[in-house]
Amino acid sequence: MPDQNLKDMDALRSSEAFFRLLAERAGDVISRHRFADRGDTYLSPAVERLLGWTAAEVIESGFKAFYHPDDRQAVSAAVAAMLSGPPELSVQYRGRAKDGRYVWLESHLRLVRDEAGEPLEVVAVTRDIDARLRLEEEARQAREAARETESRFQSLATTTRDIVIEVDRRGRILFVSAAVEPVLGYAPSELLGRKAAHLTHPEDLPGLVGGFGRGLRDRAAAPEVLEARALHKDGRWIWLQGRPVIDREAGRIHGVVRDITDYKQSQDRLAAERDRAEKALEARSAFLANMSHELRTPLTAVIGFAALVEGVAGLPDEARDYVARISTAGKSLLSVINDVLELSKLETGQVETHLAPCALAPLIDDTVKMFALHAAEKSLDLRIRMIEAPPRVLMIDPDRVRQVLINLIGNAIRYTDVGSVTVEVIWRAELAELFVAVKDTGIGIDPEGQAHLFKRFSQVEASRSRSRGGAGLGLVISKGLVEAMGGRIGASSRPGEGSSFWFAIPAQAPLREEQSDGEAAPVFEPVRAGGRILVVDDNALNREMTRAILGVFDAEVAEARDGREAVDAAMVQPFDLILMDIRMPVMDGLEAARAIRDRVGPNQGAPILAFSADMDFQLSEAFDGLVRKPVTAAQLIQAVAGAARAARTAA
Repeated sequence: MPDQNLKDMDALRSSEAFFRLLAERAGDVISRHRFADRGDTYLSPAVERLLGWTAAEVIESGFKAFYHPDDRQAVSAAVAAMLSGPPELSVQYRGRAKDGRYVWLESHLRLVRDEAGEPLEVVAVTRDIDARLRLEEEARQAREAARETESRFQSLATTTRDIVIEVDRRGRILFVSAAVEPVLGYAPSELLGRKAAHLTHPEDLPGLVGGFGRGLRDRAAAPEVLEARALHKDGRWIWLQGRPVIDREAGRIHGVVRDITDYKQSQDRLAAERDRAEKALEARSAFLANMSHELRTPLTAVIGFAALVEGVAGLPDEARDYVARISTAGKSLLSVINDVLELSKLETGQVETHLAPCALAPLIDDTVKMFALHAAEKSLDLRIRMIEAPPRVLMIDPDRVRQVLINLIGNAIRYTDVGSVTVEVIWRAELAELFVAVKDTGIGIDPEGQAHLFKRFSQVEASRSRSRGGAGLGLVISKGLVEAMGGRIGASSRPGEGSSFWFAIPAQAPLREEQSDGEAAPVFEPVRAGGRILVVDDNALNREMTRAILGVFDAEVAEARDGREAVDAAMVQPFDLILMDIRMPVMDGLEAARAIRDRVGPNQGAPILAFSADMDFQLSEAFDGLVRKPVTAAQLIQAVAGAARAARTAA
């Protein structure tokens, strides 16, 4: 080492000018610090670029004056260490810049000795490491933050009941928390390196792959919630849900996954219970429809025979009154049956609406006339007010509108003892909306009762109905029908002053006027005397009643007890008309009608009317019309006469 020092000293002495030339052109600050009485101190001009001070200013004040007070001891200790130890070392310290700030510097020191081995000078190469230290500090802080994050992550992973998982771009599991064991039965070590796809149900794998693909394509999208079944160690499938986060730079997917098996099972149970409830509702509806049919069938005979007896000449007044009461009771029972069946259809969503051109004025007028006698019996003024008259024809469902009007007008008369019942009609052209209000001067409803109107099984309607008669279903049914037509319904009332029940439904004027359903039906001439009619019904009373009604017009009536007998009879003898029941043993009415149409025979083109107590029956192409049970004598005669006339016109 002394030999090297001598060589360095010789080099410095022999090339002083060359040393200064290199120092002045170097980017780093080069300095030479001579020990006392050993020569001049040198500092390269680069110091000005580094700290803002000139070399002369620094040399004049002394190097130590520019060290940070806290770092002066460290620099002195480094020089002292070289005197007794290695001749080279580095020291970091802060130097004061001319603008007052301190800059981190690093000096590489080399001790040079003379021929006698005595310290001659210290040569230093100094550079600015402020930026480097800042970067190192930022890196250190980042590493510390990463360690803290990792620590928190590990803490979360070990304490949460959810599974924390990380997989690489190939789907291999890189990390999985201990929570996986109680959920899937595997220890984390058993899953590391395995592909997550191998644990995924085959049916759910495409959904997972698709979700990951969407996440990769759309960087701005929020993580998507994915669900899939995973294989438990014992062979069971466990439903899991997670929101994967994709780290594109690292090529990894990580997330928190939770067990939702109980939730899925509860959803399945709810779905099964809903299915059972729907099936029970359907079964109830089917039962009610069947009961309706079974009740309508005898009611047909009751109402029909009552009408026949009322028409008997010379009947004592007392007996005629009894028969009228029988007829009224039968019609009342029919109304209840209709309400119950309609409510059942509303509950199961089976109510359909059919828009058709309708002359509104005749429809409302005819409906109001139905209550004229009842209103007169109570000395009530029953009237119609067209406030904003609609076009002559509107596109509405005339049957449903009529049904709602019947319910509202019937209620108004039932709960009004003195005064009037008024049907107000407003057509709001700008909204293409029909507004109808039924106002009465009846007993009214208190505010508490109004809050329960239109609700199923509402006590207010039930109690009102018990006191005044009725099934208490009219408002509920009306609400369902109005909503099915896309409208709304409401009411306002004051106890002791009366009530106003209203509904509003969409009502467009047709592009061109057509024959409308609301117009009065043409009066058909009676079936011609001597006409032959085949009555097909499995109920003997209904056949007898129908024969009695048609016999008034000298029609020749033949009977059949089921569809098979009807087909056989139709192949032998021509008939002017066939009246066909639908529900019958051996062969039903629809099958029989189609058989008559399909076979070449005398009745292949004869008019066939469906005669049904089934309110859900939809007319098919095999029939020329429909007569619903129970039917009055007038309705039956009109239907038969209309079909006969249509057949003659077509011929």
